[in-house]
Amino acid sequence: MRSVRGSSLALAALALLVTTPPLRGAERVLDTTGRFPAAVGRRVFIDAGTVDVHVRAGDVHDIVVETRLHIAGVGQHKAESWISAHTPATDDDDDALRITVPSEGAGFLGLGYLTARARLGVLAPPEVVPDVTTTTGAVVVRGVFPLANPLMLRTAGGAMSFEGACPAVDIHSTGGDATLHVFRSLERLVVRTSSGGVSLVGGARRVAVDTASGNVDLANLSGAAEVQTTTGKITLSWDRLVPGDQVTVRSSSGPVELALPAAASVRGKLTTITGTIQCALPGTLSPDAHSVTLAGDGATILVETASGDIVLRPRTGLVD
Repeated sequence: MRSVRGSSLALAALALLVTTPPLRGAERVLDTTGRFPAAVGRRVFIDAGTVDVHVRAGDVHDIVVETRLHIAGVGQHKAESWISAHTPATDDDDDALRITVPSEGAGFLGLGYLTARARLGVLAPPEVVPDVTTTTGAVVVRGVFPLANPLMLRTAGGAMSFEGACPAVDIHSTGGDATLHVFRSLERLVVRTSSGGVSLVGGARRVAVDTASGNVDLANLSGAAEVQTTTGKITLSWDRLVPGDQVTVRSSSGPVELALPAAASVRGKLTTITGTIQCALPGTLSPDAHSVTLAGDGATILVETASGDIVLRPRTGLVD
């Protein structure tokens, strides 16, 4: 028979094992700031890998680059390796500033109390042209960049957002959502993504969006649009649509809703194989109810879906 004393010792050892937290390991912090000359039209190329990137236009004369890295909960060697792998290098030549985070990772860091944060901040005068690339790092751009034609944003899986103004935006992504809030209409918006959603408030005169499974929501448009998705929902609304503009929308199984200016008179065709069509504008319904031929004489609307429902209607107000 096991002794009472032996059982008590075993229980005490088990309690100590359960209640004693593991060692938190080393902690390393890197917080640096650098300044670089700015010039009208100077490009700022940022390739940041997994590091989050924040770019802002401000009333400054230089380009200010801030790096903030923090890691805790791993061994000293792994902490130092992680800091090294996420510290950006800069290349400052006559026509461009290049900020690059090493592509090699720091390896497996282990489990437990690991805390790791990496952020790259850039404050620049409005006359520079940002060009940002990440793998999984988030991208946030704020401010007015009048010479960014286009503002280039690329990521493999990070979320992207832009709030401000510039002539055009070009986005390429394999999985990150893109959110844009512009202060005045873009001349052009181009988005290519595999599974990320796209949201625009503030409008554009021309848009081209191609996504496999993300939702597309574009508001305050004022011209031609070409939008294609496989399963995502498409919602488009216009402030202005004139003769000569063409709108082409294709979706496999996602629904499509278009809201036009109240006075718009459009031509074209709405077609679906198994979906339904709701059209509040003049047109002729086919005998099988799978298509509507629009009877107007203005802009051209062409919508095709396999199983997605189609809604075409006038806007109900300035804020629809």
